[in-house]
Amino acid sequence: MNAGRRARRSRKDEMRRLPAIAALTALALAALWAACADRKEPTLVRTHTDEWSLQSSPEFHGRKIEQAGLISCPACHGSDYRGGTSEVSCYRCHNGPGGHPAGFLNPADSSYHGLRVAAGGPAVCAPCHGEDYRGKPNSGVSCYRCHNGPSGHPSTGWLEKTSPFFHGLAASSRGMGECAACHGDDFSGGTSGKSCKLCHPSQSGHPAQGWLEPDAAGFHGERLSQTGQSYCAGCHGSDYRGGDSGVSCYTCHNGPSGHPEGWFDRSSAGYHGLRVAAEGKESCTACHGEDYRGGIAGVSCYACHDGPSGHPEGWFDRSSAGYHGLRVATEGKAFCTPCHGSDYQGGLTGVSCYACHNGPSGHPEGWFERSSDNYHGWRVAAEGKAFCTACHGSDYSGGLAGVSCYACHNGPSGHPQGWFDKNSIYYHGRRVAVNGHSYCAPCHGEDYLGGTVGVSCFTCHDGPGGHPAGWLDAESSAFHAIAAESGGFAACAACHGEDYQGGTSGSSCYQAGCHQEE
Repeated sequence: MNAGRRARRSRKDEMRRLPAIAALTALALAALWAACADRKEPTLVRTHTDEWSLQSSPEFHGRKIEQAGLISCPACHGSDYRGGTSEVSCYRCHNGPGGHPAGFLNPADSSYHGLRVAAGGPAVCAPCHGEDYRGKPNSGVSCYRCHNGPSGHPSTGWLEKTSPFFHGLAASSRGMGECAACHGDDFSGGTSGKSCKLCHPSQSGHPAQGWLEPDAAGFHGERLSQTGQSYCAGCHGSDYRGGDSGVSCYTCHNGPSGHPEGWFDRSSAGYHGLRVAAEGKESCTACHGEDYRGGIAGVSCYACHDGPSGHPEGWFDRSSAGYHGLRVATEGKAFCTPCHGSDYQGGLTGVSCYACHNGPSGHPEGWFERSSDNYHGWRVAAEGKAFCTACHGSDYSGGLAGVSCYACHNGPSGHPQGWFDKNSIYYHGRRVAVNGHSYCAPCHGEDYLGGTVGVSCFTCHDGPGGHPAGWLDAESSAFHAIAAESGGFAACAACHGEDYQGGTSGSSCYQAGCHQEE
């Protein structure tokens, strides 16, 4: 009975406790709900230590990546290294997973890798790119992708003169200071450990051999002929007075043309006319072009010459100060031999003086042919005997021509030897008999009173008829009747014709009632 009462009492107690438990449970759930509603973000767990970004620390992340590679980075930063679960992009500090800083490829940036290499030498690249710079397993990137090795020079064309990447062009456009950054201020090696003097004799950048030797393949004149004078401006300055090389082209040349000092001075050993005479006009084509109109020099030979002959403007114009006749008159016919040959038949020019002249005398073809328009007698008749003095001297005895007019003439009159000798075939009376007295007019004037020669025919004759003074004076020893008696009427026929009606003289013996026909 007692046991039953205890069981009933226990059930009554449990019934009384249920509301209390329910209340406590409700309170606990309410508290839990309130706690969840007020939950804070969990604290981010840092994987990297404080020394992860400290370059001097053994824990520097660059060293860790150098040892293990990038294998663990994608787990947090994503396969593209743009953030991943960490939400931190490697590109915040680097220009990609290579680990290079932003600006690493920008020459104007302080982080430019060229500056890093210039400061520490190519060995700074080896930890990531390998001792051979071919791409250490951890980096997998070869320096040869962009460079021709650890030198940092471009991968192609650095040593090829025809390439836009040729180092000479780089030095020319950017200055040799860039070379000094790696090769040292004295260009003997610097951080690169390579001396520029292995290939160049000095900081000029000119090749070690042949730069100043005209016969060498490396002669700078050849380089100039290939690239033009602007090629020199990069180092020697736009005015060619030194630039960053500190050496003026004018030290050896008369300017950017490349011509030596004295190029325009006829008295100089460097005179260009002598150079052409020695080497041929083809030596000009390298710079002035095959047509001599400018080429890479941009200067036409025609600016000063009348063509590749080298003759100046006006060379064929008798009224010009550049007329070649005046040049020969001044310097002698030997002046022509360097170009036209010692025999004047062409020489290195391939043009014979005989094409226009009857030899080195300078006289034109037909100079000695009386029937020719170029007959020298006509020239003298037209221009005066002073025309001859330029070459034959003021006394006509030779001058610079070395040929005396007296070799053919009896003086500056132009008359030939025997002109006054009645027994000579050159007797002027015979000439007049053949050609008529008008033959005398070109030199002695239309009135025969002197003309260009300044000698009047009336000095010896009583007019253009050729008769001597006193020819019509019966009291004179020169009276023509006396001459006719002693020499015969044939002497009269020579000028007046076989019928004495005029002949070459144009005057009939029967005119004016002087004589009667028989």
